[in-house]
Amino acid sequence: MDSTSDARRPSAGRVDALRAAVRVASAPAKVASLLLALEALALLALGVLQMLRGFGSGIDDVSRAEMGGLLALLGGVGVGVLAVGVLRRGASFRSPTLVVQLLCLPVGWALVQAGLYGYGIPLLVIPVVIVVALLLAGGFGPSAPDVPRTGPAAPGTSSPGRGGGSTDRGTGPADRAS
Repeated sequence: MDSTSDARRPSAGRVDALRAAVRVASAPAKVASLLLALEALALLALGVLQMLRGFGSGIDDVSRAEMGGLLALLGGVGVGVLAVGVLRRGASFRSPTLVVQLLCLPVGWALVQAGLYGYGIPLLVIPVVIVVALLLAGGFGPSAPDVPRTGPAAPGTSSPGRGGGSTDRGTGPADRAS
């Protein structure tokens, strides 16, 4: 093997893992991930547009335009990471995805109240669709199936080593009231 094929191997592994995640993901998870990816692309495009606009001559505050563009680019990258995490059903991507979608709702509502329906309605509808798709996909449940129990433990009891049983006896309210 030459050094060029070794350099491409790690990224090829990530792409294969992403393809495998697409194959095993449920339809609602695919919808949520697709909508998040579209949000990421829109943020990236707006960030590039804002950065380019900052170099124009009709801008009053160039630093504000450039920082707004940079913030949109960083947000686009972040939402893109969330899209991949939701597709892979990673537990650490649930809360940030929910927070980002909830933050879109007041912005969309303000745009609708200002009469900018073309901007406001998508900012109201798409986050709701993403949250519903995550709920339908079980996106807020366990990220992996529970490990089946081994051994003859009775239902409702905890087997040793599972962290469910308490070994601290005699510290209940009846024992303390003396």
